[in-house]
Amino acid sequence: MAKFLFIYRESTENHPRPSPEEMQALQGAWYAWMQKFGSAIVPGGDGVKPTGRVLKAGLVTDGPYVEAKEVVVSFTIIQAEDYEEALAIARACPPGHTIEIREFAGYA
Repeated sequence: MAKFLFIYRESTENHPRPSPEEMQALQGAWYAWMQKFGSAIVPGGDGVKPTGRVLKAGLVTDGPYVEAKEVVVSFTIIQAEDYEEALAIARACPPGHTIEIREFAGYA
């Protein structure tokens, strides 16, 4: 079994806030996805705050950058037989995010 990191990205463009009904529907869709693929989901994924810091070449700056078109909003770790199974699980996610799928290197 391989492990995959799903990195959920969202556009930084201003878009209308969903209504309470739309939020409930979206939460319901995510709950249904988690129920369906619960055995593949490794505990510990979570949302991330919209602000942070970037360490590059010893310098620390605020991030994410204003000019970014997408920002990371959440992540999930999935166990799957292979990339194709991980991709099928990602395709079943509710719409609204770009999902980057990265396989763990498996170094022990």
